[in-house]
Amino acid sequence: GGSSKSILLPISQTHPFDPSHMKDFEDASLINNLHEAPLLYLLLRRFSERNIYTNCSDVLISVNPYSRIEGMYTDEKIKEVYDNSILPKPCVLQPHVYNIANNAYSVMMNGVPTRESRKNQSVIISGESGAGKTEAAKQVMKYLISASRLKNSEEASSDDVDQIQASLMQSNVILEAFGNAKTLRNDNSSRFGKYIKLRYDETYTLRGAYTEHFLLEKTRLLQADKGERNYHVFYQLLAGLDEETKASLHLPGAADFAMLSCGDTLTVSGVDDAADFEALAASLTTIGFTDEEYKDLYSLLASLLHLGNMSFVGDEDGGRTKLSTQSIPLDKLSALLGVETSALENAVTVRNVRSGRGSIMSMNLDENQSKQGVAALIKHIYGSLFAWLIEKINVSNASNAHSSSFTSEAFIGILDIFGFEIMKYNSLSQLCINFANEKLQQQFNQQIFVLEKELYAKEEIPVDVITFRDNQPVIDLLEKKPTGIIPLLEEQSLLSRKPNTSQLVDSFNKPHAGKHPNYQKARFGNEDFVIKHFAGDVLYSGDALIEKNNDSLHDDLKILINASTNDFLANTSTEFKREGKSGYLVSVNDFTDGADCEEDEDSANSKTKLAASNTVTSVFRSQLTKLVDTLTSTEPHYIKCIKPNSSKSPSTANDELVLEQLRYSGVLEVVRIRREGFPIRLSYEEFHKRFEILCFKDDFPSFRKSSPEDNEAASSHICAKCLDPDEFAPGKTKMFMRNGIQEKLLLLVQNVFKAMAVKIQARQRTKKEAANFAVVKKSTVKMQVVIRMLQAKVKFQKQKAVAIKTQALIRCHQKKTEFQKKRLSAQKIAAVVRGHQASEGYKQTKASIKLQAKLRSQWAQKQLKKSKKAQATIASQIRAKQGKKKYDETREMLIMLQSMERTRAARRSFKAVKSSALKLQSIYRMIHAAVIFKRQRRAAIMLEAAQRRIKQSRFYKKQKSAALLLHNAVRRFTAMAKLEHMKMGLFSGKKRRNNSVVYLPQGDYIKACEDANLMTWLKDGNDKEDDDPEIVFADVVQKFNRKGKKQERQIILTKKYCYFMDKNKTKSCYNLAEHDISGSSLSTMADDFVVLHLKADRDLLMTCQHKTEMIMTMTKIVREELHEDFPLNCSDSFSFQTYGGGFSRSNTLKDVSVKFFEEDDISEEEKWKVSVTNGEFIISVAPALVSKALHPLGVPRATKFQVNVGQRKPSHAPTYMKAESKKKGLSSRLMNMGKSFSRSKSMGSSKSGGTEATAEVSVDDEDSDEEIVSGVNTFREES
Repeated sequence: GGSSKSILLPISQTHPFDPSHMKDFEDASLINNLHEAPLLYLLLRRFSERNIYTNCSDVLISVNPYSRIEGMYTDEKIKEVYDNSILPKPCVLQPHVYNIANNAYSVMMNGVPTRESRKNQSVIISGESGAGKTEAAKQVMKYLISASRLKNSEEASSDDVDQIQASLMQSNVILEAFGNAKTLRNDNSSRFGKYIKLRYDETYTLRGAYTEHFLLEKTRLLQADKGERNYHVFYQLLAGLDEETKASLHLPGAADFAMLSCGDTLTVSGVDDAADFEALAASLTTIGFTDEEYKDLYSLLASLLHLGNMSFVGDEDGGRTKLSTQSIPLDKLSALLGVETSALENAVTVRNVRSGRGSIMSMNLDENQSKQGVAALIKHIYGSLFAWLIEKINVSNASNAHSSSFTSEAFIGILDIFGFEIMKYNSLSQLCINFANEKLQQQFNQQIFVLEKELYAKEEIPVDVITFRDNQPVIDLLEKKPTGIIPLLEEQSLLSRKPNTSQLVDSFNKPHAGKHPNYQKARFGNEDFVIKHFAGDVLYSGDALIEKNNDSLHDDLKILINASTNDFLANTSTEFKREGKSGYLVSVNDFTDGADCEEDEDSANSKTKLAASNTVTSVFRSQLTKLVDTLTSTEPHYIKCIKPNSSKSPSTANDELVLEQLRYSGVLEVVRIRREGFPIRLSYEEFHKRFEILCFKDDFPSFRKSSPEDNEAASSHICAKCLDPDEFAPGKTKMFMRNGIQEKLLLLVQNVFKAMAVKIQARQRTKKEAANFAVVKKSTVKMQVVIRMLQAKVKFQKQKAVAIKTQALIRCHQKKTEFQKKRLSAQKIAAVVRGHQASEGYKQTKASIKLQAKLRSQWAQKQLKKSKKAQATIASQIRAKQGKKKYDETREMLIMLQSMERTRAARRSFKAVKSSALKLQSIYRMIHAAVIFKRQRRAAIMLEAAQRRIKQSRFYKKQKSAALLLHNAVRRFTAMAKLEHMKMGLFSGKKRRNNSVVYLPQGDYIKACEDANLMTWLKDGNDKEDDDPEIVFADVVQKFNRKGKKQERQIILTKKYCYFMDKNKTKSCYNLAEHDISGSSLSTMADDFVVLHLKADRDLLMTCQHKTEMIMTMTKIVREELHEDFPLNCSDSFSFQTYGGGFSRSNTLKDVSVKFFEEDDISEEEKWKVSVTNGEFIISVAPALVSKALHPLGVPRATKFQVNVGQRKPSHAPTYMKAESKKKGLSSRLMNMGKSFSRSKSMGSSKSGGTEATAEVSVDDEDSDEEIVSGVNTFREES
């Protein structure tokens, strides 16, 4: 019925339609030819279906529903998201704010698999007032707290997490009361920005939180637009306090205070200020408020309300301005502030100015100047109180987490900050807010766009495929010195003269008007100017811009506050804290690395700068710089909140308002840059692994056997074969692909597999159908036999019936012939009778004839009856035979059909029974085989045990004889060497060591001295080596590379150098005289593991069968060259540094822990097992080696020959290891010493005197392994 309107547009302003525009995608970046229209249509369509979350690449778009959605934020939803994240292959869930929080938590713990990511995370939530930022921040915080509890539900108590959750949730109530207010756009609008850091320990358990705030809107304290309110806490105070307290504080209704009634709105629909005040009181109790602090807080808020009611009457003759208050006497107000009445009057109406010569001049302030001073005092006290509350919350969070000595491992920051604002009247608040959004947009650009560009340049991919809009010129216009808008504003604010708006705007116009592309003069008026932000052009008013920026107190008001007897006011609003008084806090610093030092420097710098500049913009710039630095050092995750309408109505949306916010947020730019570039990146190794099947028939090696060059060549071949040239770009280390290309390749892989599957299925079906054909053929043959049998039977029945009919006709003819003969005879007899009747004797015989006739008649009747009866019987029999024949035919057909059906049922039953029988037979054979295996294993174990007992018995006998020889040799050597020991002082102050031996080293175990090529290389390969190098130790070692795999090397020690060689090729060379090897670590068990700590490189982990001799040789070299001891660490748990590979995924040096445990499942021949995890190296040692370490000579021999063996305390193994594993002593060294000693029966011949001597080395409980090794080494050298 309505008239339609046609609009003509140029073709350049139109976009082609794509069917994907009508699909309900959960990720908007998947839409082809994406522009404003399909994105807006998708968001509004999903919003109408109550789907408020939509992904746009890595950014989550949240549309405020203005109502509760059932089941959206339940504990079950949190558990669903968390359980999905810990699966090996997580499913793709619907867009949700919990997914963003889970991504941040997962990246913090595991990193990003496709690139090197930062450990600390940030969730950046932005949007207009009323877009739902505060609610999104609450839900992110709720998920992170719950995820920490779910992860550590079995590992640790959740009491700390519950305390932190309670403190954080209650702190939100406090911050909303003191920092939120009703505006035209939102009934609970945050008038400040906050950044909450949730900190985690090394197990990624939530341990505390730290809150920072930015740009509290202090101007709202004194001025609010119509329809708006001041901060919630003032209305809650007046509605919730009891009448007695309000009377003592002189508090009437809210309408009696100018600060609360300036917006003509005292209540909010659906908000109960009294109930909110009770919730605020409970929250203050949670963070540790005392009764005295409660009273002082209410008194300070009341004094602010009374200061706002202060009126000023100027003197026409230039005298002092008079003060008065309508709601409270001036002396009562002074008492609330803890100052003298005269001091308050003087500080407000008089300003003392110090001249350059030191003299002080008093100057009376006029009515306007006094009013500005009181306004500055109100803003200063409330701003300081708000900062103090933030600090109080941080102290509470730190104490709840027991974090006084805690160092955070990582943190997740939640940034809830104001979005871009374009009002009808834009002043200082909008300038700061839009400046902050410009900085955040730049950081967003750097994260999304600049990093993309740098990555392409690093991979040598042309970067001209990406273009983006950089807002650096706008930022320079605002903050670059000396002509930036903000520096010029600060310069004007510091001038001690009356503010001049026209002069300020002229200072803006002179360097920028007509010269800077982002600055423009206002069309009308000389007090306005226009800045072209990334989100649009904003007209700013210069009126009162200087007054709003000058947030500092003059010295008289500072002196007034410092002299206050109100301890709470002094501790919250001054720099001079009063310890032990109300409001005193021991501040806690940020927990990030270097935060303490930085904060101390910042505080020192701020104190020096405070005298020169304390403007709103200077403080905000410093806070914003710190925030941007923090965000840059973290891994960001973005949530863009959208306000659907201005009326706060659920299920309705304003298209223009939503589109405007999408432009502000930069979401369209994210989609465009990702789609223009190559969003899919895979390493050549991963690409070859995924799509190897596409080059299966080509001449390329398999993925498992291919080198990096082969992987790159195969990847390039696959892309060139299957893709267009503009669909991919090969980089130096990765293959870059356009959006949707990976799905295209996966489809090709699927087609290849499908073709192979079709061939396999065809062959399988052929085999199956052949078997079925054989069965059908056999059944058909049987059926044909049966049918031929039935046909023959039917033919026989027909022939039989014909024969019976023929026989009946023959018998009938015979009876007829016989009847005719009898009838002829009867006729002849009748003729004779009639002749006789005619004769003379007829009369005589007439009576007898009659009698005979009668008898014949009766006989004939009887015969007739019999004949009829016989005919009926014959007819009945004929009909019976015909019926029986038909019945037999029908019955035979039924029997045949029943037989065929029973045959089919029997075949099906037989197949089922056969399958069950086969399964039962398989189970029985498996159980039978298991029983036989258990019996055989038990027999083998018993046999092995018997063999071990025999072997141990033989070994014990040999050890017993060797121990006897050793015991006698030790006793002889002890007597001769006792005097020498005392002279050398080797064991002075120590207990006597009994029944121990000296290990005689061999030195060169690989005959390196006899290798002429090796000796020549040592002479020529190292310029600093001696001309005739002497090899003091050489052996074969097993070195573990960075992937945790063993590599065989040769270690060679000369007088100064340590060489690691591989087939006469030097891998590394270290100078022991220059501390290239800074120390060594080894365990206390009888294993061969040793770690060499390097000064300028990653440490070396290796196994050496003669590790004791190797360490002693290094110790001797260090002592001879440097005259100091070689550091040695003996422990079952230590760490070393290495690069990535098997130990970690980092490209920098990282500490890796090494732990030794006893494991019962490891045999003595296997010795030990090594397992490598991320950041941990676990070595499980056989119990036999542990017992050797604890009892070097064996328990029976140690008892018999009184050998003192040091007892070791049991190690504390983790729950998944044996809890009773024990630390090991010098077992391997003592056993080698004992074996060497037993091989040489006369081992004590002294070179100097030729007398026989024995060594005495006792192992006591007080002596450590290091002391014993050092003592043995010293004795061996000096003897």
